[in-house]
Amino acid sequence: MINIYLVRHAQSTGNIEKRLTGMQNYELTKEGKIQVEKLTKQLDSIQFEAVYSSPSIRVIDTVKKLAKKNNLQVQILQELGEMYFGIYDGYKWEDVNKINPSISAMHRKTNEIMGIPEQETSEQVADRMYEIIEKIARENKDNTNILIGSHGVSIEAFLRKVTKVPFIEQIQEYSQKNTCVNIIEYMANINSFNLKTLNSTKHLELNLEEE
Repeated sequence: MINIYLVRHAQSTGNIEKRLTGMQNYELTKEGKIQVEKLTKQLDSIQFEAVYSSPSIRVIDTVKKLAKKNNLQVQILQELGEMYFGIYDGYKWEDVNKINPSISAMHRKTNEIMGIPEQETSEQVADRMYEIIEKIARENKDNTNILIGSHGVSIEAFLRKVTKVPFIEQIQEYSQKNTCVNIIEYMANINSFNLKTLNSTKHLELNLEEE
């Protein structure tokens, strides 16, 4: 069995600007950097055998301290990237709403972002995430811990594929918070994922000034 710690990136400038961040690069905010410190402290006692990240700076900067603590290099994988939002990739929601208000209306109705020309679908994102995470798990030894950094929509799509819970159900439970931790067991003998911890942010309650 392999334990996969699947983590969303810390707060970025794209988040506070309410953008469809997608494949664009955004730096971490001051609050995001504090979130990284708390996440690192929470996972400090876990020995990771490998650390993976999407190519986005906001994700790399979220996991690189834990990689360094474990004397590991962050392995960059394109397949761990965020959903590509087509012609609106990187746009602010307020601008999308002016151009095409039906996108937000559909999002409120279905909990999925859809209808943007050239964008990825939730199913496409779920499939690529499942494929790459399964590949990662198979390439690592049994009884190890793996850290994977990715993005909100991509992680949610993967977890819903694993658990078979539709996007329209349990919206708050599956909506990924900044630096949330999801723990998934992978059992190679039966090629199966088992979600153990969903969307945990208990580390954000930590006091960094405590010894």
